[in-house]
This record gives sequence, C-alpha cells and structure tokens, in this order.
Amino acid sequence: MLLQKEEKPVSVITKKTDAYKGDFNPFDPAGANCLHNEHSLYNLIKGFNMAHTTKTALPKWAFKTDMRGYSPEEVKSVGTKISTPEGDCDSTAANCHFNMTQYIFAADRVVKTGKVSYAKNANPIPNYHDVEYADDTTAQLVDDYDDKNNCINVDQCTDDPESLYYYVYYISGINYDNCKFPAIVLSHAGGFSDCSNLVYEDSLCRVLARKGFVVFCVEYRRGRLKDAITQGRVSAQQQLAVYRASQDIRGALRSIIKRQSRIAYNHFPYQIDVNWIFVAGQSAGALATGCAVYYPTQTMMDSIFPVPAGEIPIDSALGPIDADYYYGEPTINYRSSIKGFWSMWGGFAFPWSVSEAGRQYDFLTQNGTITQDIPFIGFQGYKDPVFPIRSKYQKRYFPYRTGEDSIYTRVTNCIIHAPFEIYNKNKSNPTPDYRIECSNDIYNLFKPKGVPVLMYIDCKMGHGLSPEDTLTGICPSDFGVIGDLTTEEVNEYLASRAAFFFQAIMNGTAGSLQGTSRFVNCEDFRYSAGECRVEASNNSCNNNDSCSKSNED
Repeated sequence: MLLQKEEKPVSVITKKTDAYKGDFNPFDPAGANCLHNEHSLYNLIKGFNMAHTTKTALPKWAFKTDMRGYSPEEVKSVGTKISTPEGDCDSTAANCHFNMTQYIFAADRVVKTGKVSYAKNANPIPNYHDVEYADDTTAQLVDDYDDKNNCINVDQCTDDPESLYYYVYYISGINYDNCKFPAIVLSHAGGFSDCSNLVYEDSLCRVLARKGFVVFCVEYRRGRLKDAITQGRVSAQQQLAVYRASQDIRGALRSIIKRQSRIAYNHFPYQIDVNWIFVAGQSAGALATGCAVYYPTQTMMDSIFPVPAGEIPIDSALGPIDADYYYGEPTINYRSSIKGFWSMWGGFAFPWSVSEAGRQYDFLTQNGTITQDIPFIGFQGYKDPVFPIRSKYQKRYFPYRTGEDSIYTRVTNCIIHAPFEIYNKNKSNPTPDYRIECSNDIYNLFKPKGVPVLMYIDCKMGHGLSPEDTLTGICPSDFGVIGDLTTEEVNEYLASRAAFFFQAIMNGTAGSLQGTSRFVNCEDFRYSAGECRVEASNNSCNNNDSCSKSNED
C-alpha cells in the first residue's frame, strides 16, 4: 500500500559560492564559466512558466535548452498542483529532458512516498526468508560492528513481505500522462549489516529528483555480521547476503516495471518511461546491483559463488537468482530497460580463473552471447580497503574448513536446504576463490570496447566519503572540486555528474563525449549542449592522470 505525504519544504541555497566551478553549479545559475548569465536563465524559466500558466505552446527555442520548471516564487503563489499543458512534451523520456546541470524545480515540490512494497502478494512468501543474525558470541571471536547506533540484532527468521519495500522521490505538479520521467533505482550502502539504513541516501535522492528523475530508493535483505576473520577472507554468511540482496534488486526492478505497465490500476501520482531506467548503488548496494546488471544468468551468478564439490549450490540454498518472491514475475525482462549504471565505491566479483586469464569481458558477454552495452559511471577512493583499486589486494579466499575460522564456513539460519557450506579446499597452498575488482577496473574493461564510461577517483579517500571535519564541517573527499565542500555538497556534485552522464545517454551523445573521461583528483567541467560550453576538464586533467606514490598505504 502506498502512503503518500508531502514533506516539509527543503531549503534551497541560492547564494553564489565558489564551492562549484563550472556550468553544473547547482547554487549559481549563472555558472562561473558560462556564457549565459543569471538574467538569461531567469527569463528562460519565466518563459516556461508563462507557457504553463497560460497553457500556450512553448516556443521552439525553449526545447533546445532542455529546461522546464517553475521558479520557487511561482510555486509558492500558485501551489504545488500545477499541471503541464497538453502538447508540452510527448510520451517519451528522450523528448522530456531537462538540463540536469541546473536545479529547475523548487525543492518543496519533491515528494517522498511512504513505503511501497515490492513483495509477492502472499503472506508468508513461499521459500522466502529474511533473517537478522544475532551478535557473535565469545566463542565465535567478535563482531566488529560498532553498535553506536543502538542497533539490535535478533536471531530470527521471518517470511514477512514488509521487509521488501522502496521509497519513491518525485516532482509534484507534473502531468505524467504527457511526460513520463526517466527513473533511477538506488540501492543503499551498509555492508549488508542489519544496522544499515536508508537515512544517508535521502538527500541524494532529492537532488536527483530535482534534476528530472523519478527516484526509487530500495531496501533489500541484509542479515550479515561483519565477520571478524582475516582480511581478504569472506564467510558463508557474506556470500548468502550478497546473493539475497541481488535477488531483491532484481525483484524490485521487475516490480517497478510491472507497476508502470499497470499504472491505471495502481494510480500512482508519478510515471516512468520504462525504456529509460538507470540503476545506482553505494558500496554493498553497488555490489548487489552490479550483479543484477552485469550477471544476468544463473550460471554466471553460480560461478562467483564457487561451492566445493559435494556441497549444495547457492541457488539450492536460497532459490534461483530470479526467484518468484516479488510483485514482478521472473519472466519480466528488466535488463533491456537499464540504460546506465552508477557505482559509488562499489565492487565486482569475477571468478578467479576468469580474472587471472584476463577474460572478464568475455565472461560478462558470455563469449558474445549476451549484449554488454550498459554504460558505466563510477566514483572511488584510491585508499579503499573494501574494494581495493590495486590488484594485489583484490584476492578473496573462503575460510578454511578446520581451525578457528571454520565457524565461518557454514550457515544454517533461514535457508531452504540447510546447511550451506563454502570453504577453501587447500589450506597448505590456497588458491583465491575469486577476485573482487573495483569501479576503476570496470572503467578499464569497458573503455577499450567503446562502452561509454566515466570514472572519478579521489586519491585520499578510503571506502565512502571521508567524515566531515568536526570543526569546519568540510568533507575531505571532494574528487578535485575547487573550494571547501560539506558532505551534502559533495553529494550534489556526484548527482550532477551522474545526471549529466545519464542525460548524455538519453540524448545519444554519451559515446562521443570529448576530452578526459577519467578524473583523478580532478574536477569534471563537462556541460551538455547549446551555447554554454567549456572545456571538458580543468587543471590540465588528462586521461592518464594517477595518484602519486605518496598516496599509497
């Protein structure tokens, strides 16, 4: 059931600032290097507002700018239920673009729904189990999760479909019958821990909604302890959590597509164009989403969970990767709807034999039988210890079957056919079970193949944005953006870059982006089209830039 509410207005920063240099500056409509000035932008938006309020056709020059919206003053005076006139745009997202490098919509027109379930219409869901694991006992070493948020881990199993849900962020006052929006489906971070949540992603989702997307923020099953085993090893718990989450992301995508096809029945106040769905994830969410995007077959998924001979495979333990637990049936082809993937400090698992032989692209295309043309944009820290950028740290081993780590080889909680075991077969001379590669590796893999890619690396960043300075409020992770930025402002930059990239994909120009496409501690100045253009990079950025040796551990 959808519980919709209009939230309190979010303040909009209107003052000029040096926090962003370049035409994408969300706080400065003029743009530091932009030929358009603030007065021109004001008149442009005013022209759109006149067309909306007088219900007259927009002039042709307006469409060339890819802008449509209302000024904050007009929203306050007219209200949030402003309708779009017939003929304002046709039904395809490709002709409903906005200039995503600027905020066009007033912040108080962003609506966040209540929880929307994407579970199968059954309670309990057959063969579905959500689990919250208990804290480790002393005999099981320790759980390295810092319980500062007073998260309570409970050892229980449930078939409750309420654990599968998403929130939707959209702009109110739009005639979605005329103008279906492109969608972004975002999966949150959290290491698959019970204690992760959707709080951090809220501001990011609002930014993306203001740039002309309907944004779905997806909750997925987690239920994993951050196991206290040797670095570079992974437990049976972790593998099951990754698999479960990928099942859920696939189910959410299918459910979102199905709901749009039944929009007349569902009566949602927003609509999406299912031909233009973009997916995004942070950390664990990026890993699970990457599996859903780039590993579409059961065989591919099984190969990155190499169970020893004689043990039950992971799909027997948890059901098929395209399980029938969700509102959207397994027969729905979600992958053909996905037009781009945005990874924020995420990783990708490859079978060890594939990675060692340098056959990753052959693996992803299954030797040419699967089309691999989904563009990619990634953000990563050079010092990331979770998804390392340097190959010598990317080897992953399962625990040994004997010894103190053996407690992490087996899981019996809430799986279909217990127990599930996964372990390294040779303790005296172990071979890595798989390699966990990073966003930069996917960039290097796709770029020579002609797949549109953008990559941003912060040389001083670890896993995720660095914490703000307690005195100044400045976030050290800024990917080379000039000026002192808060975490929220860094998120504004990430969203601006992703929105620009997705817009280029929709416009059919992503494959011909000029200039640098990997930015290492270097700000991206790209701008979309029209008269307001600047160079593709600043500070002499080039595609061969790298972090210095002093940044290495």
